[in-house]
Amino acid sequence: MLNRRTFIKTGFTTGAAAIPLAGALDALTLSAEEAKDATANPPVLVSLPQRLTPVDPSTEPWQQRVRRVGQSNMTEHDPAVMNIEEWAKYWHSCKTDVVYVSVTGILAFYPSRVKFHRHGKFLNGRDFFGECVAAARKRGMRVVARMSPDLNWGDALDAHPEWAMRFKDGSVQFSGEEPRLFKTCMFSSYMDDYVPAIMREVNSLYDVDCFYTNGWPSWSFPECHCSICAKLPPANNAEYGRVFNDRIVELWQKYDAIAKEKKRDSFYFANLGSNVHAAANLDRLGKIVAWFQADNQGRTNQDPAVWGCTLQGRACNAVMDGKVAANVTAAYSTGEVAWRNAAKNPAEAKMWLNETLASGMVPYYHFVGSENGFGGKAWEPISFGGRPNTTHISRAAAP
Repeated sequence: MLNRRTFIKTGFTTGAAAIPLAGALDALTLSAEEAKDATANPPVLVSLPQRLTPVDPSTEPWQQRVRRVGQSNMTEHDPAVMNIEEWAKYWHSCKTDVVYVSVTGILAFYPSRVKFHRHGKFLNGRDFFGECVAAARKRGMRVVARMSPDLNWGDALDAHPEWAMRFKDGSVQFSGEEPRLFKTCMFSSYMDDYVPAIMREVNSLYDVDCFYTNGWPSWSFPECHCSICAKLPPANNAEYGRVFNDRIVELWQKYDAIAKEKKRDSFYFANLGSNVHAAANLDRLGKIVAWFQADNQGRTNQDPAVWGCTLQGRACNAVMDGKVAANVTAAYSTGEVAWRNAAKNPAEAKMWLNETLASGMVPYYHFVGSENGFGGKAWEPISFGGRPNTTHISRAAAP
């Protein structure tokens, strides 16, 4: 048996090169009997396995090389006031590899012809999305086409009442934040027909690298009583969980195939939950997804632990088998004051970004709205991705 004592003895008597400094320790000597025993019964050394072949970065999927992600979460008013060149220059100065650009934040940011894809009132025929894509491309940044399929407007409801989530009494479920918007049912044709129509239109018009949906899949089992869901097992039951995850996988693969219709290296991915909470089967999805997007934006009153982001990284590493995972850090306050117009403490944001990086995820930083510009606030430099380059966090609340 090869133990430390036998190893040292063998090195002294055989002159093994494995421990070249041992010969200098002449204070240690072996008896004649020990030397004879070591010579007669040399240890059996096991060969080490071959080194792994070095990975050629040029052969890896492009998303595996992403180190920084940025997003200005666009508002309806941004097409009227946002300086696109300043926006692109800002994110490029942060050494950002990828930017999220809104295709639809419930409203279209380009002159869409898809029925019920409502244009924002400040769009005025402008191709705001296309201009953002071109500005990012000019600077070598990749573009994620960001969509929000979870809500839609009354004209779509009038034409397609089957698209809506419903309560037990049959009434429509509306958004608690904007009562003119109804909640869409993931089991309806809205997800099978309407969402693919937007994806194909975007693919036909723009050079985007991949597609992302925010707001779907749900972070909890949705309770819907529409005519389709009424035939499913009750929500919050194990059988419903199986049906729910089957539907997620079905749509995920459908959208991924659509993304690849234009470019083979394109893909689809979605928001997979916040603070390590998810209703989707992450182990199952980890086998098919190209990018795990975590939405753990900062400490909250419900999850105040400073290591909360690290737990998110552990969950991603457990299911992704080395594929890319990113976690979004919000510039706005997520703690005692949870308000999107109040800035997070810079030290808090820096800690969250550092935890993101340390746990193996890609740091992704975002703020809401750009109408006040990128240089007119009190900016505070912070580390972004563990490199000397910086991004910024505002110390002042947006007016």
